[in-house]
Amino acid sequence: MKRFLATLTMAAVLHAGGAGAAPRLPPLVDPPTGLRIPGKFIWFDLVTASPDAARAFYGKVFGWNFQAVADGDDYSLIIAGERPIGGIFQPAASAAGTRWLSFASVGDIDAVLAKLERNGFVKLLPATEVPGRGAQAIVRDSQGAIVGLMRSASGDPPDEPVAPGEFFWVDLYTHDTSAAAAAYAAVGYTVVPADEHEGNRMFLESRGYARAGITPLPPEESRAGWLPYVQVEDVAATTAAAVQAGGKVLLAPDPAVLDGNLAVVGDPLGGVIGIIHWTPVDAPKDQP
Repeated sequence: MKRFLATLTMAAVLHAGGAGAAPRLPPLVDPPTGLRIPGKFIWFDLVTASPDAARAFYGKVFGWNFQAVADGDDYSLIIAGERPIGGIFQPAASAAGTRWLSFASVGDIDAVLAKLERNGFVKLLPATEVPGRGAQAIVRDSQGAIVGLMRSASGDPPDEPVAPGEFFWVDLYTHDTSAAAAAYAAVGYTVVPADEHEGNRMFLESRGYARAGITPLPPEESRAGWLPYVQVEDVAATTAAAVQAGGKVLLAPDPAVLDGNLAVVGDPLGGVIGIIHWTPVDAPKDQP
């Protein structure tokens, strides 16, 4: 774990321009929106020792395309439809595995970092300006989960329906859900308990929308972490495509869970990602 955290920190520094040439990333939104939606997850990076293999896998599973960026070495944008939604890059040193890193929008990144540190978070990457993108930071919470923070220079994407192939949702799996909920409130969330039948699960809401879930981690699992989900048309078909591409099923579609419209798969490199098909209900804040 210590080796991975050190590698992730080095990777983040490379991404942010602290080592080698900084990638020239496009603005998060173009044209600029000027929107600030604290707590909205707005960007997703895959850190991996084998970007080529990752692009091959995720291209087959989600139909993503990829675009290299200037001065980015092996950093490439993930394109869903015509919109960049994330990136894939190789860290500055050989990584002990592959991991998705989710970035939440913040307003005053320094103020949020100060609040999080008072709640037991550790800065893995301090607030750093990324050319063309804005300021970002990476933190580890008191239970070991790693998450990114970003203040986009061009504003945040508006709240719109999520198209197939785009990131839709994130869940924090952690042992102490109440402690996590209290700590992450510093990002700007309102914490809302889930229905009684969902146990200790909670939702993190902002601006009338549920942005993420907090889910109890099974006792046999030792590592807390954030899991992003991609919206798809057919969860069973996408799960089968992941297996065909060399991945493995970690949670198969189950009629008892969202009517079979949710699954979790592992890529051949060790990265874990969720698959979901979600049709909005009446209220905008309705999320899984």
